Amino acid sequence: MIAFMIERVEHTREANFFQHGIDFLVFGLAVGRVVGDVQFISGHTLLLSYALLCSRSWLVRIPAILVMAQTLYLKYFVWHDFVTSNAGIVVGCALALIVSLLPKPKRDERELD
Repeated sequence: MIAFMIERVEHTREANFFQHGIDFLVFGLAVGRVVGDVQFISGHTLLLSYALLCSRSWLVRIPAILVMAQTLYLKYFVWHDFVTSNAGIVVGCALALIVSLLPKPKRDERELD
């Protein structure tokens, strides 16, 4: 997920305030699952589903697919946890949908030259 964070920093000027806010919300919920008391949402599936849908780079998508497959295998078949993994996927996809529907910031004429 370091690659996803680097990609987000690389394209930081292409996002608006709300997109940055949703990025921080996703990272906050994923980290909050580890250090805080965020319940009923898997931080792994939340962050991975969001990264899969928001990333433009295959360097991010391929590892995210592999880690998502491993995470889902462990959650479903080893721990029999269907609630947190499904909730994380739904929230991650919903937030990615919101980001895709937000208007893109307009580029300055200076950037086009």
